[in-house]
Amino acid sequence: MNNEYDNEKFFEEYAKMSRSKEGLKAAGEWHQLKPLFPSLEGKSVLDLGCGYGWHCKFAEEQGATKILGIDLSKKMIEEAQKRNSGNQIEYRISGLEEYDYPENEWDCVISNLALHYIEDIVEIFQKVYRTLKPGGIFLFNIEHPVFTAGVG
Repeated sequence: MNNEYDNEKFFEEYAKMSRSKEGLKAAGEWHQLKPLFPSLEGKSVLDLGCGYGWHCKFAEEQGATKILGIDLSKKMIEEAQKRNSGNQIEYRISGLEEYDYPENEWDCVISNLALHYIEDIVEIFQKVYRTLKPGGIFLFNIEHPVFTAGVG
């Protein structure tokens, strides 16, 4: 299954954005999201809609020992593997709806600017709840519609 991020022209334009070139420090939402992270030392982290893998690399730098980034876009996963690979990081092409969500698997699930693409958000929340270990945390944010709405 393809999405807009696998469209060559769209991906070329996305690659020109500051966040694509400079990573988390250029992402406006990062300064609000970062303080919400728990300690990731020795933890498992699932990144839903991982894009270039910046959050996966952050998790590894913070001591996470098992990190999985999933994204529907083949181009995004390829870019994540080039820019943000690591010994503890695995990337997979998968839609958020199609991912297996094994029970009690993850200490921390993150999703940055991806959930607004999902039609049945309640189903995803239920799957995330099931896949979190007891005491696990789900950190997410969505893009405000003003950034994605058409004109008119």
